[in-house]
Amino acid sequence: MTKIISSFLSLIIALFSSLGLFGNQESKWELDIPVYPCGRISNECYLDGSGILSDSEGPTGSESRMELIKGTKLEDYTAYCKDLAEAGYDNVYSNTLGGVTVNAFRYGEKLYYTYFSENLDEVRVIEDNNTRCFEDFGYSVDSDEGITVYQFDYPYADFGEKKDEDIYSTNGMMYIIHLADNSLIVIDGGSIRQSSDKNIDECIKLMHEITGTEAGETINIALWYGTHGHSDHVTFFYKLIGYYHNEINLERAMFNYPSLSLVEHDERIDMYRNRLAQLYPEVKYLCPHTGMSFDIANTRIDVLYTQEDAVNARTGKTPVTNTNDASLICRISSAGRRFLVLGDMNILAQDKILSIHNPEQLKCDVLQGAHHLYNAVAIIYDYADADYVFCPMSYGRGKWLPGHASARLSYKEDQLLYADDALYIIKMDKNGITVDSDHTDCVPYDDSSMNDIH
Repeated sequence: MTKIISSFLSLIIALFSSLGLFGNQESKWELDIPVYPCGRISNECYLDGSGILSDSEGPTGSESRMELIKGTKLEDYTAYCKDLAEAGYDNVYSNTLGGVTVNAFRYGEKLYYTYFSENLDEVRVIEDNNTRCFEDFGYSVDSDEGITVYQFDYPYADFGEKKDEDIYSTNGMMYIIHLADNSLIVIDGGSIRQSSDKNIDECIKLMHEITGTEAGETINIALWYGTHGHSDHVTFFYKLIGYYHNEINLERAMFNYPSLSLVEHDERIDMYRNRLAQLYPEVKYLCPHTGMSFDIANTRIDVLYTQEDAVNARTGKTPVTNTNDASLICRISSAGRRFLVLGDMNILAQDKILSIHNPEQLKCDVLQGAHHLYNAVAIIYDYADADYVFCPMSYGRGKWLPGHASARLSYKEDQLLYADDALYIIKMDKNGITVDSDHTDCVPYDDSSMNDIH
């Protein structure tokens, strides 16, 4: 029924556009790329994020921008892309992922990322002014050995012995993925209250164990993947690279944070971006957009949702008020197995991703529980149909949260793996899923400095 209504509205919009009843469409278009000729252009051009640059003191002037078009069809989008190519725009990337069709163009030094949403009959045209590395961002290695995912076992607050929230965190998240070429992917990083000096040391020790390297030897992090702009998802890693940047070779980073002028984020995000630029000035930075697929070693990363998808295609404004719903949602695949990363998504993001993609795109073997089990995203949990759910939270607190009740509608308790119970280790390969556990000797917060660089 939704598709029928959308198609009907698209016909009405196309008719009105042809009759000029929507006014001067070109006058709304602010990008230098040729105007999209069909459908209805959004009332405003969306001010996108500033990428690796801090915008704590206001817009940087280098933000990306996005135009949105509603009431258009795939044939219109295809014709537009063809016209761009004939006008000298170099089509450097094309992809179809789930419910979107993608083309990216180079024109001089400019990168334009475009995608058509089949279910919504919408087009987004993004002037990406922040991506440093696009065409050669990823790389691949020929291996069928799969990957191993580690859920770092921080101490979390509960309602029992660890109820002191001055030293135990109520949130925080970090995953470490070991790849076939002995490099790592790191997703996010924990909160201030998880960033004791001892815990930082335990993390680098674990990374050395995972990679089989000795203390002082170089650890290659092929990619740091930031889900969204809250400090409990970046602070621990911010401190880790401050202490151990001489042992960590950080090759790539990807995140898509909204402009601070539109959506809040924590000050630690800007501190992290400044530190990233200071310590790793040559890092390959990608601003990911929906519909991207690329390889990192023996993994495939598919971008299913970003904060840009939430923007209203009629108004050009975002309904996101809490950056949790701006979480970057990706599917990480290797050896036929899938790990779905939800970040801190809430109902708004759940509804948006379900409007873009059909349920089969959300099917996975391993799922990351959304927002430390605070958020009740029961539909995503059901469609994921995973074997295991990583829960970045203590059992003693998590069992009382709405997300736990949602997860339990689709999963048994022994499928939920809590971060402070153990260092859970999931190996994903062609033979299936293997779960193991260990421990790191992590401690509550010790009031140690966050800002030192060693």
